[in-house]
Order: sequence, then C-alpha cells, then structure tokens
Amino acid sequence: MQLKTYFRKNPMLASGIVLLAVMVLLSVLIPALSPYAATAQNAELRNAPSSFSHLFGTDKFGRDIFVRVFAGTRISIAVGIGSALICGVAGILYGCAAGYAGGKADMLLMRAADVIDAIPSLLYVILIMLVMGASIGSILLGICIGGWVGLARVVRGEIIRLKAEDFCTAARLLGVGNGRILFIHLLPNAAGPIIVNLTLLIPKAMFTEAFLSFVGVGIMAPAASLGTLIQEARSQIQVAPSQMLYPILVLCILILSVNLTGAGLEKTIGRAEEGRW
Repeated sequence: MQLKTYFRKNPMLASGIVLLAVMVLLSVLIPALSPYAATAQNAELRNAPSSFSHLFGTDKFGRDIFVRVFAGTRISIAVGIGSALICGVAGILYGCAAGYAGGKADMLLMRAADVIDAIPSLLYVILIMLVMGASIGSILLGICIGGWVGLARVVRGEIIRLKAEDFCTAARLLGVGNGRILFIHLLPNAAGPIIVNLTLLIPKAMFTEAFLSFVGVGIMAPAASLGTLIQEARSQIQVAPSQMLYPILVLCILILSVNLTGAGLEKTIGRAEEGRW
C-alpha cells in the first residue's frame, strides 16, 4: 500500500519505470523468442505491410521489422546504460577530486575538463569510429571521452558546498581521514543531484547513437540499430512510410521513459530534501 501511495504521488516516476521496464523486457524477449531472426531475409516478402505474422511488416530485404526494431532497442539501451555507468564513475571521481582538493588543483583540473568539453562529443565519436570501426565499443568510448564533464561539474559543486558544512568540520576535528570524509560523509549527501544527472546521461547517449547511425557513421548493417533502421527506411519512405515510423516511435518512447524516470527522481529527491516524504 505504501508503494502504491508513493507512486500515486509521483506519477512521472511510476510512468517512466513502467515504460522503461516494458521496453527492456521487449528488447530481451522478442529477439530471443521470435521465429524470425533479425538478419534473416525473405525475397518473397519484401516491403510487406503489417500483418499477424509480421506486426510491423517487412523491409526491402524481407526482414521482419518488429524483431529488428527491438533488437535495435537492445543496442540503444546497452549504449545508454553503459555510457552512463562509465561517465558516472569518471565524473564522480574527477568531481570529488577537484571539489575536495580546492585551490590550484581544482582550477587545473576544471580547466582541463573545460578543454575536453570544448570539443563536441559527436566529433570524438566520429573520429574514434573512423579509427576503430563501427561498433558499440567505439561508440561508447567516443561518448564517454567528454560525456563525464557535466556530471563532474555537478559533483564538484556539491562537494564544495558540503565540505563547508558543520558535520564535515566536526569530522576533521575528530581526526577522520580525507578518504572517509569524502566517500562516507560528503558523497552520500550529494547523491540526489548525482543520481538525477546520471539518469539524464542515458537518453543523451541513446540519441547520439541513433543520430550517428542515421547519418551513416554509427552501427552498420546488418546490425539492427534504431538509427540504422531509420536510415535504411528513408529509401522506402514513399513505398512504405511505416518502416520509418515504427523505429522512430519506439526510440521516442524509449527516450521518453528515461526522461520521465529522471524527472520523477528529481521530484522525489526534492521533496525528500524538504522533508515532505
């Protein structure tokens, strides 16, 4: 009953979690249980309309779009969560080091971060993919080179604010070590903004992967990335416009689910800090 009441007070978080859970389940179960492989071609069923056998129809090679869309969803989720975890670890550690050190060390660390952030993240991704080839690993590396900087700034600001609080001063007077102060006292108190910003890194990475695949420098065929599916459907837009519609719709729902979850978490953390939960 408490959980039901909690979600009733925060419908954005409940909607985001439900939508995201459904998308994750579909991305795992449909490619695994479907009788059609994501790359299986059938020349007799090219550009077939939606039917009971092929819910989203087939593409110009006779491949089942329903299976390919949710195989692509799995790639988007992997890129989003993977980049958020890597950027999260890097941003938290870097922001903690800069914020807690202060002084010249803080200035040097943040100016270095500014230099990295000055170059657009898409340029990093494109350059790395040209060198390493199109793969999930190269996309993750390109996104994560500069993707942690924004989170590092947030963490730094929170650490600077919290280390001036009385509880931190009391810990120093008691002889508590710097590592314990940072990771036991300061970082847990900064968890709210960190979690929210970490959540918002996921849809950004998903959109970046989809955009790169759409312009032809991301995941390459026959792999079924959502961006790849949208790009492939461009040539068939006059013959079968639904081939582009389905992956766009699924991508929008996927990004919406993560954004709703992030907004719901922000609302929850804000109310918790005000003592209303």
